[in-house]
Amino acid sequence: MLVLGRDDLRAALPPAELVDVLADAFRAHAEGRTRVPPRTVVPVTDDGLLLLMPAALGAAGDDGLALGTKLVTYYAANRARGHPTLQASYVLLDGATGRPLALLEGTVLTGLRTGATSALAARYLARADTRRAVCFGAGAQATFQLRCLAATLPLERVTVVGRDPARAAAFAAAMGAELGIPVEAGADPRRALREADLVTCATTSATPVVAGAELRAGTHVDAVGAFRPGTREVDTETVRRARVVVDTYAGALEEAGDLLIPLAEGVVARGHVTAELAELVTGRRPGRTHPGEITLFKSVGFALEDVAAARLAYERARAQSLGTEVPL
Repeated sequence: MLVLGRDDLRAALPPAELVDVLADAFRAHAEGRTRVPPRTVVPVTDDGLLLLMPAALGAAGDDGLALGTKLVTYYAANRARGHPTLQASYVLLDGATGRPLALLEGTVLTGLRTGATSALAARYLARADTRRAVCFGAGAQATFQLRCLAATLPLERVTVVGRDPARAAAFAAAMGAELGIPVEAGADPRRALREADLVTCATTSATPVVAGAELRAGTHVDAVGAFRPGTREVDTETVRRARVVVDTYAGALEEAGDLLIPLAEGVVARGHVTAELAELVTGRRPGRTHPGEITLFKSVGFALEDVAAARLAYERARAQSLGTEVPL
């Protein structure tokens, strides 16, 4: 079995290539060539959960039929113990034989596939002339969001909004050096929103950080941080004003508080969620319909994205001699 760590995954998963691979995966999903059951949640302790996220990509007889599962643990008290609250691993199998192929570090895999999924959505929902982005969040996922969005859109300037000004400033400096464009820490979130072409949210906030009243016409909003029914990053006004697209109907309408709260308030109806990502990729439903439209992509995560990213990482790692081979 091949073991791929964080550095291996960063080397094996160029954002632009991963976006194209995810587009193919969502196209296969629309064609019925995937199997993605609901994730399984296993309570372990008073503060601990195990989540299993299996998926198969491809049909019987396909070359490269991929199979795998992500194992995610959530232990609420881990920070006090000196461990991360969330930890993840991915097991990739040969879909034709069931043979184990690789064990992949799961947090970087998740971060990259989440950012790349946002970038794929932005292909259809952001304006082609998007230049100025605002990033709410200054953590690991915000890094992946900006890397992947910058690989897809002609960004020229980014403003970072975070709860800790010093951390936001350090994050902005690091991202500016990496992306080669001006990245600044913003002190006024409302002003930043009024100037944005694109807003990406990757926070742990349980309450809205985006005020929809401040969004100008033509802005695209990307929200990936909140994934529970009672938490949200965008307010009701953002949802009301926007054309809303989700990664999957099933996941978003079960877990996305960004949408479930406005639905419960009666401000919007179910039909306000106009498409899921597979429908945009196949052209069954349109993305942006006019330049002045406000668009919102809400993602809660989908196991198909993991298996597609894991297969690409495995193929590239083999080609580049990355990782460590471990006999079982």
